[in-house]
Amino acid sequence: MSIQTMNKTASPFSDRVLGVDESLTVATFARMGELKREGADLISLVAGEPDFDTPENIKKAAIQAIERGCTKYTAPASGLPELRQAIAHKLKRENNLDYDPSQIVVTCGAKQVIFDAVVALINPGDEAIIPSPFWVSYADQVRLMGGRPVILRTSGESGFRLTPRALADAITSRTKVILLNSPCNPTGEVYTPGELCAIADVIADAGIFVISDEIYEKIIYDPARHVSIAAVHPDVVRRTLIVNGFSKAYAMTGWRVGYGAGPPELMRLIAKVQSQETTNTCTISQYAAIEALTGTQESVDAMRDEFRKRRDLIVERLNCLPGVSCRLPQGAFYAFPDVAGLFGERVRNDVELANYLLEEAMTGCVPGSGFGSGNHLRFSYAASLPMLHEAMDRIEDAVSRI
Repeated sequence: MSIQTMNKTASPFSDRVLGVDESLTVATFARMGELKREGADLISLVAGEPDFDTPENIKKAAIQAIERGCTKYTAPASGLPELRQAIAHKLKRENNLDYDPSQIVVTCGAKQVIFDAVVALINPGDEAIIPSPFWVSYADQVRLMGGRPVILRTSGESGFRLTPRALADAITSRTKVILLNSPCNPTGEVYTPGELCAIADVIADAGIFVISDEIYEKIIYDPARHVSIAAVHPDVVRRTLIVNGFSKAYAMTGWRVGYGAGPPELMRLIAKVQSQETTNTCTISQYAAIEALTGTQESVDAMRDEFRKRRDLIVERLNCLPGVSCRLPQGAFYAFPDVAGLFGERVRNDVELANYLLEEAMTGCVPGSGFGSGNHLRFSYAASLPMLHEAMDRIEDAVSRI
């Protein structure tokens, strides 16, 4: 076959990238931004981003780092030694987990450490188990590496929780890893210690890896409490990657700082991937992250208390809508109502309903199908109480006209 003929019959681009969807949350957030710039009177309940400003002590730490000339590459690429030490102390103090700083890699957000772990773990044809509903990027990151996402459906009736039996039945000889997220985006559900112990027993017997996404651990509401799966089983900790970061708890989304902690061999591979990918996370952001961990935590408590008020408001209002039911989230800052009762001739599915609310209520949300659950919508309540009241008034009016 000549080069000329080949160019006519084959795409010049990677099949893996062509076969992956753009992040639905990022795409929806970008669309909200476009409409607002055009002058639309929109309320966006889309972004997975606290609406609070980064706390002053953290901003000042970054400014001081700049003034000291801390603007060069970090060595090693895995992160500032002082930050990795602070993370190790945090994991011991708050999660009862012992990690040497050499077992910690600082990345450009939690999303990067998950992707780097998938790169390090997945060969073409390997399977990754993902409970549904799931964060939008998990499955496509697996697909990018030629892996096969195995989606395990859960329901509101079961508290959107994976059962040990379902996990055991899904494991095959090709299973390499399971991705867990607690507190969960989009459902806000939190696994109990007992539930994690039962799941850990299955994982230990199978000898697979765990990527435990714990980015929302500090945004959790009583009586729920966060426990890491790595802390409940001595065999599982040796096969677990803890994923966390600073975006949610410290309102540092744009600073792009996340981290992973795990077994030495896996972390060396993740560090190797990062060295070829981004070299290191922004040095200034890393100094800000040190202050986030070691400075006052008053802002974390204040944000969580405000999120609780917003959660109570939006869930109450959603449950007053005919055809809608919404569980009370235990963590994170999302409401994930079942809206299948609204489907009919005018709006047939979650995507059409989200578009209808955008056009008729001027309120943005994310279709649940992006999270693996087409009967739902995701509403972020990272918005002020007055704005949430206005959004729900608009939605109530629009729903009454379906």
